[in-house]
Amino acid sequence: MNMRNNDEKKNTEGFSKLMQKTVDLGKKAAVGAKTGVSAIMEKSKVAAYARKLKKLNPLFPDRFQSEAFNIPNIIMIVDDAVRRDIDVCEGAIGWLGKEAGVEVLYLYDEAVSFSGISFVPNAACDEVYCVDNFDRNRFIRSDCVFGKAHEERMAELKHIAYALGAKCCTIEIQETSSGRISQSKKQAYQENYKNVSGSESMEQSFSQTAMNARSGRIEAEFKGHNAPKYPELKWFAHDDTIKRLIEMCCDGKRSVKSETLALSGASSATMSVKTANSIDGAIGQMFNGKANISMNSEAEKEHNSKLLYHIEF
Repeated sequence: MNMRNNDEKKNTEGFSKLMQKTVDLGKKAAVGAKTGVSAIMEKSKVAAYARKLKKLNPLFPDRFQSEAFNIPNIIMIVDDAVRRDIDVCEGAIGWLGKEAGVEVLYLYDEAVSFSGISFVPNAACDEVYCVDNFDRNRFIRSDCVFGKAHEERMAELKHIAYALGAKCCTIEIQETSSGRISQSKKQAYQENYKNVSGSESMEQSFSQTAMNARSGRIEAEFKGHNAPKYPELKWFAHDDTIKRLIEMCCDGKRSVKSETLALSGASSATMSVKTANSIDGAIGQMFNGKANISMNSEAEKEHNSKLLYHIEF
């Protein structure tokens, strides 16, 4: 009898241990499953964050200040409120984008001071700026680019005359732009004859050439001197005509008494027509085709211009 009771007790204890082991394994499996689900969810969150980061492409201060970073040639000033509440953009100073194949830096207005970039005439929201030809830390508002370049060229020519010891100089600009307007009209008419009915299409083409000329003249007088020196050149650094004039005045003989030069606008152009066309495409996408200036037409007008430069000693 005692043996039977002992056997029953052993069986009960064994069953209890087995059940406990099963429960423990179940708990471990549940914990493992939970951990696996958490890992999958976390991985999914990380992947989603990475996709969002790639899409919005925020620019952070450390990348902006790194030597490897090159500031794009076009900057648009934007309100930082545009992306203030987006997690992946927290701490950014703007973002990088591409418009019509042209890289653009969208810089927050609050980060203008931090950037250290000089904006001419001033930094303002929703304005587009192009890099200065001679200073990559200076950006000029798109509608001022060609006007500012013209002012600088005039000032440089006056400075050349002063440095060479001239008594006076005259600068005359001649700009001409032409555009062909064509219009086609189709007029269909039907002629009926005795037993013949026919129709004929006649196309009339009209073309008109529109001319838009602009000119200006600047005169400057100096005291003059006999100690000519090489002036610092920017816009005319590669103009052979200007360089020859400087060499003749600085060769020690001073054989030049007066000179009149016809300087091609293309030799000191602000930008190529191709570049201007690319910028037009980018600005057009930024403003949904509502850009208020055509860089292309300004570039063509500049390339077709002439500067008549008269200098007397």
